[in-house]
Amino acid sequence: MLKSLYILDENGILLYSKEFIKEQQYDDNILIGFFTSITNFSREALGTAVKNVDLGENNKLILAPIEDEGLLGAAIVSSNDNNELVTKIIRNIMQEFIDAYSPDYDQEKIIIEEMEKVVQDVLRTKTIHSPIIRIMISWLINTPFTILLVFASINLTLFIYMAFDLTQYITTEELFSKFFPALILLSTGNIILLFLIPNLVFGFLSPSRNVAIVNSIVHLVVTIILFAYSSEPAFGYIILGHLPLTLIFSLFFLVIGMRSSSKRLLKK
Repeated sequence: MLKSLYILDENGILLYSKEFIKEQQYDDNILIGFFTSITNFSREALGTAVKNVDLGENNKLILAPIEDEGLLGAAIVSSNDNNELVTKIIRNIMQEFIDAYSPDYDQEKIIIEEMEKVVQDVLRTKTIHSPIIRIMISWLINTPFTILLVFASINLTLFIYMAFDLTQYITTEELFSKFFPALILLSTGNIILLFLIPNLVFGFLSPSRNVAIVNSIVHLVVTIILFAYSSEPAFGYIILGHLPLTLIFSLFFLVIGMRSSSKRLLKK
Protein backbone atom coordinates (compact mmCIF):
# COMPACT_ATOMS: atom_id res chain seq x y z
CA MET A 1 0.00 0.00 0.00
CA LEU A 2 1.35 3.39 -1.02
CA LYS A 3 0.91 5.74 1.96
CA SER A 4 2.93 8.87 1.13
CA LEU A 5 4.84 10.22 -1.87
CA TYR A 6 7.45 12.98 -1.98
CA ILE A 7 9.57 14.67 -4.64
CA LEU A 8 12.45 16.85 -3.43
CA ASP A 9 15.31 18.73 -5.06
CA GLU A 10 18.96 18.23 -4.15
CA ASN A 11 18.75 21.04 -1.55
CA GLY A 12 16.00 19.27 0.35
CA ILE A 13 13.21 21.54 -0.85
CA LEU A 14 9.87 19.77 -1.14
CA LEU A 15 8.51 20.16 -4.67
CA TYR A 16 5.51 17.84 -4.47
CA SER A 17 3.90 15.54 -1.93
CA LYS A 18 0.77 13.44 -1.64
CA GLU A 19 -0.79 11.57 1.26
CA PHE A 20 -2.79 8.46 0.31
CA ILE A 21 -4.15 7.70 3.78
CA LYS A 22 -5.72 10.03 6.33
CA GLU A 23 -3.78 8.79 9.34
CA GLN A 24 -0.63 10.92 9.14
CA GLN A 25 2.04 9.38 11.34
CA TYR A 26 5.05 11.53 10.44
CA ASP A 27 5.77 15.25 10.25
CA ASP A 28 6.71 16.29 6.68
CA ASN A 29 9.46 18.68 7.78
CA ILE A 30 11.14 16.00 9.86
CA LEU A 31 10.75 13.45 7.07
CA ILE A 32 12.30 15.72 4.44
CA GLY A 33 15.35 16.30 6.62
CA PHE A 34 15.50 12.55 7.25
CA PHE A 35 15.37 11.76 3.51
CA THR A 36 18.17 14.13 2.56
CA SER A 37 20.31 13.15 5.55
CA ILE A 38 20.11 9.45 4.68
CA THR A 39 20.86 10.09 1.01
CA ASN A 40 23.81 12.42 1.65
CA PHE A 41 25.29 10.28 4.42
CA SER A 42 25.06 7.05 2.42
CA ARG A 43 26.74 8.65 -0.60
CA GLU A 44 29.59 10.10 1.42
CA ALA A 45 30.13 7.29 3.90
CA LEU A 46 29.13 4.24 1.88
CA GLY A 47 29.68 5.43 -1.67
CA THR A 48 26.17 4.39 -2.66
CA ALA A 49 22.62 5.56 -2.02
CA VAL A 50 20.44 3.77 0.52
CA LYS A 51 17.32 2.55 -1.26
CA ASN A 52 15.03 1.48 1.60
CA VAL A 53 14.71 1.94 5.35
CA ASP A 54 12.50 0.05 7.81
CA LEU A 55 10.38 2.58 9.74
CA GLY A 56 8.62 0.04 11.94
CA GLU A 57 4.87 -0.44 12.49
CA ASN A 58 4.44 -2.03 9.04
CA ASN A 59 6.04 0.95 7.29
CA LYS A 60 9.16 1.32 5.21
CA LEU A 61 10.77 4.12 3.25
CA ILE A 62 11.75 3.70 -0.40
CA LEU A 63 14.22 6.23 -1.87
CA ALA A 64 14.71 6.75 -5.60
CA PRO A 65 17.25 9.48 -6.42
CA ILE A 66 17.70 10.78 -9.97
CA GLU A 67 21.16 12.31 -9.71
CA ASP A 68 21.29 13.73 -13.24
CA GLU A 69 18.31 15.95 -12.44
CA GLY A 70 19.22 16.62 -8.82
CA LEU A 71 15.94 15.13 -7.62
CA LEU A 72 15.00 12.67 -4.92
CA GLY A 73 11.80 10.62 -4.94
CA ALA A 74 10.61 9.00 -1.73
CA ALA A 75 7.61 6.95 -0.69
CA ILE A 76 6.34 5.43 2.53
CA VAL A 77 4.70 2.06 1.87
CA SER A 78 3.69 -1.11 3.70
CA SER A 79 6.50 -3.40 4.78
CA ASN A 80 5.35 -6.24 2.52
CA ASP A 81 5.33 -4.14 -0.68
CA ASN A 82 7.90 -5.06 -3.33
CA ASN A 83 10.83 -2.62 -3.31
CA GLU A 84 11.52 -2.84 -7.04
CA LEU A 85 7.87 -2.23 -7.91
CA VAL A 86 7.60 0.81 -5.64
CA THR A 87 10.87 2.21 -7.02
CA LYS A 88 9.55 1.78 -10.57
CA ILE A 89 6.33 3.61 -9.65
CA ILE A 90 8.27 6.49 -8.07
CA ARG A 91 10.55 6.80 -11.09
CA ASN A 92 7.61 6.75 -13.53
CA ILE A 93 5.97 9.61 -11.62
CA MET A 94 9.23 11.51 -11.42
CA GLN A 95 9.85 11.14 -15.13
CA GLU A 96 6.48 12.75 -15.83
CA PHE A 97 7.42 15.47 -13.33
CA ILE A 98 10.77 16.04 -15.12
CA ASP A 99 9.11 16.18 -18.53
CA ALA A 100 6.66 18.82 -17.28
CA TYR A 101 8.86 21.07 -15.11
CA SER A 102 12.51 20.57 -16.08
CA PRO A 103 14.98 22.24 -15.77
CA ASP A 104 13.91 24.93 -13.28
CA TYR A 105 11.59 22.96 -10.96
CA ASP A 106 10.06 26.21 -9.74
CA GLN A 107 7.57 25.50 -6.93
CA GLU A 108 5.29 28.27 -8.13
CA LYS A 109 4.97 26.67 -11.58
CA ILE A 110 4.08 23.20 -10.33
CA ILE A 111 0.37 22.56 -10.91
CA ILE A 112 -0.94 20.25 -8.22
CA GLU A 113 -3.97 19.17 -10.27
CA GLU A 114 -1.75 18.03 -13.13
CA MET A 115 0.50 16.08 -10.77
CA GLU A 116 -2.53 14.46 -9.16
CA LYS A 117 -3.60 13.23 -12.59
CA VAL A 118 -0.08 11.95 -13.34
CA VAL A 119 0.00 10.01 -10.07
CA GLN A 120 -3.42 8.48 -10.66
CA ASP A 121 -2.53 7.51 -14.24
CA VAL A 122 0.66 5.76 -13.12
CA LEU A 123 -1.03 3.98 -10.21
CA ARG A 124 -3.98 2.88 -12.34
CA THR A 125 -1.79 0.37 -14.19
CA LYS A 126 0.17 -0.69 -11.10
CA THR A 127 -2.52 -1.10 -8.45
CA ILE A 128 -4.83 -4.04 -7.75
CA HIS A 129 -8.50 -3.33 -7.01
CA SER A 130 -10.15 -3.75 -3.61
CA PRO A 131 -9.97 -7.19 -1.90
CA ILE A 132 -13.64 -8.06 -2.53
CA ILE A 133 -13.36 -7.20 -6.23
CA ARG A 134 -10.19 -9.28 -6.56
CA ILE A 135 -11.87 -12.30 -4.94
CA MET A 136 -14.90 -11.95 -7.20
CA ILE A 137 -12.74 -11.66 -10.33
CA SER A 138 -10.68 -14.71 -9.37
CA TRP A 139 -13.84 -16.85 -8.99
CA LEU A 140 -15.41 -15.45 -12.15
CA ILE A 141 -12.31 -16.60 -14.00
CA ASN A 142 -11.86 -19.94 -12.25
CA THR A 143 -15.45 -21.23 -12.03
CA PRO A 144 -16.00 -21.83 -15.78
CA PHE A 145 -12.34 -22.67 -16.20
CA THR A 146 -12.52 -25.41 -13.54
CA ILE A 147 -15.54 -27.00 -15.23
CA LEU A 148 -13.64 -26.99 -18.51
CA LEU A 149 -10.55 -28.51 -16.86
CA VAL A 150 -12.56 -31.33 -15.26
CA PHE A 151 -14.10 -32.12 -18.65
CA ALA A 152 -10.65 -32.02 -20.31
CA SER A 153 -9.11 -34.18 -17.56
CA ILE A 154 -11.71 -36.93 -18.00
CA ASN A 155 -11.54 -37.02 -21.77
CA LEU A 156 -7.75 -36.78 -22.02
CA THR A 157 -7.30 -39.57 -19.47
CA LEU A 158 -9.79 -41.84 -21.27
CA PHE A 159 -8.09 -41.07 -24.59
CA ILE A 160 -4.65 -42.03 -23.20
CA TYR A 161 -6.05 -45.23 -21.70
CA MET A 162 -7.50 -46.18 -25.07
CA ALA A 163 -4.54 -45.04 -27.16
CA PHE A 164 -2.00 -46.99 -25.13
CA ASP A 165 -4.40 -49.80 -24.17
CA LEU A 166 -3.32 -49.65 -20.53
CA THR A 167 -5.91 -52.26 -19.51
CA GLN A 168 -3.85 -54.95 -21.22
CA TYR A 169 -1.36 -55.14 -18.34
CA ILE A 170 -2.96 -57.73 -16.15
CA THR A 171 -0.06 -59.82 -14.84
CA THR A 172 1.61 -58.87 -11.56
CA GLU A 173 4.89 -58.05 -13.27
CA GLU A 174 3.20 -55.88 -15.88
CA LEU A 175 1.11 -54.11 -13.26
CA PHE A 176 4.20 -52.96 -11.36
CA SER A 177 6.50 -52.36 -14.31
CA LYS A 178 4.10 -50.68 -16.77
CA PHE A 179 0.60 -49.98 -15.48
CA PHE A 180 1.44 -48.37 -12.13
CA PRO A 181 4.15 -46.03 -13.52
CA ALA A 182 1.71 -44.95 -16.27
CA LEU A 183 -1.03 -44.46 -13.67
CA ILE A 184 1.27 -42.31 -11.52
CA LEU A 185 2.19 -40.15 -14.50
CA LEU A 186 -1.46 -39.78 -15.46
CA SER A 187 -2.43 -38.84 -11.91
CA THR A 188 0.36 -36.26 -11.62
CA GLY A 189 -0.54 -34.83 -15.02
CA ASN A 190 -4.20 -34.58 -13.96
CA ILE A 191 -3.30 -32.75 -10.76
CA ILE A 192 -1.12 -30.24 -12.62
CA LEU A 193 -3.80 -29.75 -15.26
CA LEU A 194 -6.54 -29.18 -12.70
CA PHE A 195 -4.71 -26.98 -10.19
CA LEU A 196 -1.98 -25.05 -11.99
CA ILE A 197 -3.82 -22.14 -13.62
CA PRO A 198 -6.62 -21.80 -11.00
CA ASN A 199 -4.12 -21.51 -8.16
CA LEU A 200 -1.94 -19.10 -10.13
CA VAL A 201 -5.03 -16.92 -10.56
CA PHE A 202 -5.96 -17.19 -6.86
CA GLY A 203 -2.41 -16.33 -5.83
CA PHE A 204 -2.10 -13.42 -8.26
CA LEU A 205 -5.42 -11.79 -7.31
CA SER A 206 -5.48 -12.71 -3.63
CA PRO A 207 -5.57 -9.82 -1.13
CA SER A 208 -3.68 -11.94 1.42
CA ARG A 209 -2.02 -15.31 1.92
CA ASN A 210 -4.83 -16.64 4.13
CA VAL A 211 -7.51 -15.73 1.57
CA ALA A 212 -5.46 -17.42 -1.17
CA ILE A 213 -5.22 -20.64 0.87
CA VAL A 214 -8.96 -20.63 1.66
CA ASN A 215 -9.82 -20.08 -2.01
CA SER A 216 -7.49 -22.91 -3.01
CA ILE A 217 -9.10 -25.33 -0.53
CA VAL A 218 -12.60 -24.36 -1.68
CA HIS A 219 -11.50 -24.89 -5.28
CA LEU A 220 -10.18 -28.35 -4.35
CA VAL A 221 -13.52 -29.32 -2.77
CA VAL A 222 -15.48 -27.94 -5.73
CA THR A 223 -13.29 -29.90 -8.16
CA ILE A 224 -13.93 -33.17 -6.29
CA ILE A 225 -17.69 -32.45 -6.24
CA LEU A 226 -17.65 -31.78 -10.00
CA PHE A 227 -15.97 -35.15 -10.55
CA ALA A 228 -18.57 -36.83 -8.30
CA TYR A 229 -21.38 -35.54 -10.51
CA SER A 230 -19.57 -36.08 -13.79
CA SER A 231 -19.77 -38.99 -16.22
CA GLU A 232 -16.74 -40.55 -14.50
CA PRO A 233 -17.20 -40.00 -10.74
CA ALA A 234 -14.39 -42.45 -9.95
CA PHE A 235 -11.91 -39.87 -11.26
CA GLY A 236 -12.43 -37.93 -8.04
CA TYR A 237 -10.49 -40.69 -6.25
CA ILE A 238 -7.41 -39.72 -8.25
CA ILE A 239 -7.34 -36.42 -6.36
CA LEU A 240 -8.31 -37.95 -3.02
CA GLY A 241 -5.73 -40.71 -3.40
CA HIS A 242 -3.02 -38.14 -4.11
CA LEU A 243 -4.24 -35.49 -1.67
CA PRO A 244 -0.79 -34.68 -0.19
CA LEU A 245 0.64 -34.22 -3.68
CA THR A 246 -2.39 -32.15 -4.68
CA LEU A 247 -1.94 -29.84 -1.68
CA ILE A 248 1.79 -29.46 -2.37
CA PHE A 249 1.19 -28.54 -6.02
CA SER A 250 -1.64 -26.16 -5.07
CA LEU A 251 0.52 -24.36 -2.49
CA PHE A 252 3.43 -24.18 -4.94
CA PHE A 253 1.28 -22.59 -7.66
CA LEU A 254 -0.27 -20.21 -5.11
CA VAL A 255 3.15 -18.97 -4.04
CA ILE A 256 4.21 -18.42 -7.65
CA GLY A 257 1.03 -16.41 -8.27
CA MET A 258 1.49 -14.29 -5.14
CA ARG A 259 5.14 -13.55 -5.90
CA SER A 260 4.30 -12.62 -9.47
CA SER A 261 1.58 -10.30 -8.21
CA SER A 262 3.84 -8.59 -5.68
CA LYS A 263 6.37 -7.79 -8.41
CA ARG A 264 3.82 -6.34 -10.82
CA LEU A 265 0.98 -4.82 -8.80
CA LEU A 266 0.72 -2.70 -5.69
CA LYS A 267 -2.13 -3.58 -3.36
CA LYS A 268 -4.37 -0.84 -1.96
